[in-house]
Amino acid sequence: MAGARVQVTLDGVPAAAPGQPAQLQLNATESDDGRSFFCSATLEVDGEFLHRNSSVQLRVLYGPKIDRATCPQHLKWKDKTRHVLQCQARGNPYPELRCLKEGSSREVPVGIPFFVNVTHNGTYQCQASSSRGKYTLVVVMDIEAGSSHFVPVFVAVLLTLGVVTIVLALMYVFREHQRSGSYHVREESTYLPLTSMQPTEAMGEEPSRAE
Repeated sequence: MAGARVQVTLDGVPAAAPGQPAQLQLNATESDDGRSFFCSATLEVDGEFLHRNSSVQLRVLYGPKIDRATCPQHLKWKDKTRHVLQCQARGNPYPELRCLKEGSSREVPVGIPFFVNVTHNGTYQCQASSSRGKYTLVVVMDIEAGSSHFVPVFVAVLLTLGVVTIVLALMYVFREHQRSGSYHVREESTYLPLTSMQPTEAMGEEPSRAE
């Protein structure tokens, strides 16, 4: 209660009459959380005005929520890249926010850069929890496997090594031939041909004639 001659105002709204308390009624919502109210009291004494000011901050308790505008429900990232899961939760008291992969206990960090790979592909339950309740938002991560340049490079290396090996082998054979100075000559056949002979020819006698 104020004194009989004290004029009180609350957040710019004066009291009904000097000496009466100033009152302000409102339906508090989460947007009013942290709102400050100023109270001013004025007293006139012998023609002089004395002032005293005070302020108070309103605290509104409300359950957790996740801002959908800052937490996309579908993410499409490339394999072996670095990204940040930008999800924000609000509430009073301030909630804890965790994102867990469905079917496992794998957790991805929120608001912190992390290295993405194909194992992160899947659906996540992002849940904000506090003593005032829980709020869950589903986030899907679609991880695209990057095109691998390893196979073409590996094939090119193998082809190069194969060509080099063949060239070196040919050079080695040619050098060995020059060093030995020998050549393979096809030998003529040394066998004698056999012909069939009649028995009389083999004996050197003519057959006898009957007289």
